[in-house]
Amino acid sequence: MRNMIILLIAAAALAFPVSAEMSASEILKKIDLQESFRSNYAVMKQIITTSGGSKRTLEMKAWAVNNGDRQLSEYLSPPDVRGQKILMTDDGDNIWMYNAETRRTRKLGSSMKSKKVMGSDFTYEDQNMGNISTKYSAVLKGTENFGGAECYVLELKPLPNGPSYSKIVIWVGKTDFITRKIDFYEKGGTSPFKRLVMEDIRKAGSKNVPFKMTMRNLQENTETVTIITEIKYDINIPDSYFKSSALGR
Repeated sequence: MRNMIILLIAAAALAFPVSAEMSASEILKKIDLQESFRSNYAVMKQIITTSGGSKRTLEMKAWAVNNGDRQLSEYLSPPDVRGQKILMTDDGDNIWMYNAETRRTRKLGSSMKSKKVMGSDFTYEDQNMGNISTKYSAVLKGTENFGGAECYVLELKPLPNGPSYSKIVIWVGKTDFITRKIDFYEKGGTSPFKRLVMEDIRKAGSKNVPFKMTMRNLQENTETVTIITEIKYDINIPDSYFKSSALGR
């Protein structure tokens, strides 16, 4: 009888397996799948707030292909930056800036990847997160509710030749794998110096997209809010858009 009970319990376990939490590497791959795209076009505005409380608003349009491996941004306003362009290729390893006033294009050094873009709180590498599963190793720290969603909390450390941060901690939805919050740590830092919060998640074609992204520099008490006003996916973008020699055309 005892053996029969054991067999029945084992059979029940096979019929109704206990669900297990996903591993950290599996979650990273799910995030990459959710955020991957062939091409997109977006119109955005950025509201930059200084530590003194003054504000500056930039408007731009941007094109990107292959998960952001190549991306081009063109500034529309205010007048002092209108026509300026930033081109990034090879997953952000190559960066060019076109100055509409001088009509000159210059290539930026690799050290610029960790510098702020146009006075905002976003760096060049922030704008080129790409496939995080190829840039970070991850440890699952637990789960937590954030922004009304139950999230996995993961600690990510850069792989060799990865991003400049010592680590980042991300909150990603357990059901939709949309990133909702990222804390950024500097080398030697025990608390985050920057925090990115993503809100207003809506459908854009077949994708779920945060239409509002707020980056706060917790040390400098500055903030940049990026708001998407238009976005389209899977559009045809000519290769010429991503050639440095064509930036002045």
